[in-house]
Amino acid sequence: MTMMGKMIGAAAVLAVVIAADVSPAYASGCGWYAIGGAFKSRNSAYNQAGDLDASVFDLDESDSPNAGRGFYVVALGPVRRSQANEYRRQFRQNGVKSAYVKNMCFYGPRL
Repeated sequence: MTMMGKMIGAAAVLAVVIAADVSPAYASGCGWYAIGGAFKSRNSAYNQAGDLDASVFDLDESDSPNAGRGFYVVALGPVRRSQANEYRRQFRQNGVKSAYVKNMCFYGPRL
């Protein structure tokens, strides 16, 4: 591969990494999340998510070993820890007194 080809390849990889780093707050993956509740009922989770403008994640798709199975989590993330704390404050202002921040992984699509 020529030097120019290597530079173009490296630029393409860098562009993908940069694009992945500025992903929207709702994308699943690993990082800091503001947690706005966990529900056995998918409908209850959707109702809470609608009230908080958040996403629903299936814990059966989670990589967090102590997260529990069979629950649907309402969350925003992954984001910087400071942003997750801000979302937590907003959740609490909206009546979710048990809201918290956690560094964890969600895999699979948002529901």
